[in-house]
Amino acid sequence: MHGLPREVRNWIYDFFYNEHSVAYLKIDAQLCIAAKGGSVEHYGLSSLCIGKPVAEQLEFMEGLLPCPELPYHMAMVELPSGRVADLHLFADNASVWLLFLDATAERDNRQRLQQKAYEMTLLQERERQLNEKLQLTNEALKQSQEGLSREYQRAESLLLNILPASIAERLKADEQIADSHADVSVLFADIVGFTERARSVGAETTLAILNYFFKAADLLSEQYGCEKIKTIGDCVMVVAGLPAARSDHAEALAHYALELRKAVKRERFAGEPIRLRIGIHSGPIVAGVIGKRRFAYDLWGDTVNLAARIQTSAEPDEIRISDATRKLLGPNFACEPLAETELRGTGRVRMWRLPA
Repeated sequence: MHGLPREVRNWIYDFFYNEHSVAYLKIDAQLCIAAKGGSVEHYGLSSLCIGKPVAEQLEFMEGLLPCPELPYHMAMVELPSGRVADLHLFADNASVWLLFLDATAERDNRQRLQQKAYEMTLLQERERQLNEKLQLTNEALKQSQEGLSREYQRAESLLLNILPASIAERLKADEQIADSHADVSVLFADIVGFTERARSVGAETTLAILNYFFKAADLLSEQYGCEKIKTIGDCVMVVAGLPAARSDHAEALAHYALELRKAVKRERFAGEPIRLRIGIHSGPIVAGVIGKRRFAYDLWGDTVNLAARIQTSAEPDEIRISDATRKLLGPNFACEPLAETELRGTGRVRMWRLPA
């Protein structure tokens, strides 16, 4: 031990004191191994032959010797044993001392950090892909949005634009959404003469009108506590009384219809004010989420079908309601009776007109 250079002895004492493994090689002027010692077995160096060139036995030494600038440090070198060591070369007269200090733990820690970073990248990529699928699925419903927040906030924002908040929470909990509602009101509204006007004004103006219409429908849904379920071309479907039941669902939707008709008249389409046909019916429905990749929250039942039939029978600027809805409104709304009308697939139906 006393024949070793002071730097080598200091390293060895320190690492022995802290129960670390240290190995060393002495390399002569001919670049052959003159001596070896320390914990050579720990590093897989016990097979090195004294008297033979070091570069032939340790390939990573090729080109390192002779090294004109010593001491020299080379970090994180992979050894034949699979371990990793930091190499320190010291000059000692005509010889060079090569010291091996174990860096395996540091290498393993770096790999763990790299693995964690890789896993985080995978999670972020999966979340980005989910956001893209949701955005493609609901482009028609979200034309008014110009930008979405990224990562988790972006996914949350998209989900709440598709579904009522309580339904979104249940869906995120992997719950199957299939609910029966005994008493709701359903509204359909579309733009009068939309197809003919769209031909005359072009795509950009048509989209602007649809955006204005659906945006007004969204804002009024928030104001009156209704849920906009979907758009079908230039038609919007709205419901009151779900997901949370409310006794005044018919009144809420009647106010909604009156304000929607008033709101769209402020905008002109092909030189004329926008006019709507609106139909409302009240009764039981089934609501749920269908689909896996392109899922949608929708309503089914005779109540939905009759509301759609009433809407198509309405005159321009007219809000027609069923007899069932009229009874729920009570005396607060002065409704005008209409003659019984034959509706396709339904028969003769008594309806009322909801004036301004």
